[in-house]
Amino acid sequence: MNTRCRNRRSRYEPHRRAIARLRSDNRTMAMTIVPNGAGGYELKQRLLRPVVYLDHWAVRKFSENAGLQDRFIELLHKSRGTWLFSAANLSEFTVVTDLAQAEAVERLLLRAMPSLYVADTVIDHGFFFAVNPEPHSNTPDQHWMLRDLGDRAAIIGGVWNTHRFVRDAIHHQAHLRPLFDSLKQGIAVAVATVAADPENIAGARKFQPLPGMTLRGALLRELLREVVVRGAAEAFSDNDAMDFIHAASTVPVCDFVLLDSAWCHRVNSSARRMRKGGVTGVVAQCFSPKTISEFLIALDACKHLGMEVV
Repeated sequence: MNTRCRNRRSRYEPHRRAIARLRSDNRTMAMTIVPNGAGGYELKQRLLRPVVYLDHWAVRKFSENAGLQDRFIELLHKSRGTWLFSAANLSEFTVVTDLAQAEAVERLLLRAMPSLYVADTVIDHGFFFAVNPEPHSNTPDQHWMLRDLGDRAAIIGGVWNTHRFVRDAIHHQAHLRPLFDSLKQGIAVAVATVAADPENIAGARKFQPLPGMTLRGALLRELLREVVVRGAAEAFSDNDAMDFIHAASTVPVCDFVLLDSAWCHRVNSSARRMRKGGVTGVVAQCFSPKTISEFLIALDACKHLGMEVV
């Protein structure tokens, strides 16, 4: 073995030992590496509760603050749950130029392994859409993020590997950023259409569940309630569109979601109105930058312990 390869393996040795401890505890892992039968490896993943989702600010916060990071990783593994990391998370870094910040996020992701689930929550079914959406000419394949991590694991012999996973998004921003900008603009246009519909305007003033309405459908409607009531579609910016993606695609699936203060308030208000209107089902508990400590307390107290999301 050459020196470069030996040094690379030694760098990952502590993580190998951590994974071995999880296996010896007979814990079910969210993500596993398996041989693909062709001399390589592939990753398989399951969404195990409690499921945690971090908005961009939260990803940065936990990657930069060592104390918060240690506590989050400790509780994540203790809970036997999953950190859901999305293509929306990755896309936020296409406007970032700080490579050191991106590398810090890669280290955080590596520490979370194997309690990690990666998904493009806009096109992978079960998140924004309950079933597979209609494909578009520019739409990537389902589970492309998982395959990307599988390729990176194969590079170093079947070991968890997040090296350059985030930095590559910055490196290829000239190609990726227009795709994400187009997605945000498309959502903003769709919101304007929703806000102009008289039926939606009438329904926004007083929540009334429609026949056959699902939890996901009710949530989408409620998250846009303020825009519809105020006729503020023209003020729904590209940033609002990204926040909408973060919230709408994860709140119906996750147990804990960290969003900015405004969207945290929207989700909690939507949940109250839905419950009052008779919509059954549970949405995620939402936390903002001011309530990070409350999030960690809630994660520590969670009793789901590795139950699979179905």
